[in-house]
Amino acid sequence: MQFIIALIALLVGAAFCFGGFRFFLLLLPIWGFVVGFNVGTDAVTSLFNDGTFTTALSWVVGFVLALLFAVFSYLWYWLAVALLGGSVGYILGTSLWGMIGNEQGLVAFAIGLICAVALAIAVLALNVPKLLVIVLSGLGGAATIVTGWFVLTGQIPTDSIHWTTVGKAITDSWLWLIIWGVLAAAGMLAQLRAGAVGPDTYELDRTTYRYA
Repeated sequence: MQFIIALIALLVGAAFCFGGFRFFLLLLPIWGFVVGFNVGTDAVTSLFNDGTFTTALSWVVGFVLALLFAVFSYLWYWLAVALLGGSVGYILGTSLWGMIGNEQGLVAFAIGLICAVALAIAVLALNVPKLLVIVLSGLGGAATIVTGWFVLTGQIPTDSIHWTTVGKAITDSWLWLIIWGVLAAAGMLAQLRAGAVGPDTYELDRTTYRYA
């Protein structure tokens, strides 16, 4: 289980970090599945104080939200765009809460949701310009890569996979904050240098939900 979870995090994180813009339509449902599962298990553990994978309820809620996020992000333009910004907002908000020494719980979950809603609204308002897609996918992908490494090496146990835990693990050695920043910057640079699959301005057709 530990190896599988770590491998999924590393692969999805790397794909999103280094190819989030080029393969947006393909990667976003996958990203939505992972984020939906994470939010679902976070909600259950915050409410009932259980481990991430220790109860059937966390698995069920996680999978239901994962499937909903994945399907809806593929079918509807506005939800796909909101999911991109919201997921990165949730990651940054809860991780920062953990970095300043706070525990996972309802407060952390609420902060994550507030940051998610705020960034989702901002992304929708800005109409998802190419640069914003690259920045968000670079940040989110890099964070997921670091999380995968923490799980793989046992620094974060599989029953305590939360973004607040990731934030705490980073503060144990600030080198990981530098590594996260370098990975994010490298991913953004790779996306900027690569030839775009879609148009240069990256406008999505709101009716067909394909590259305009």
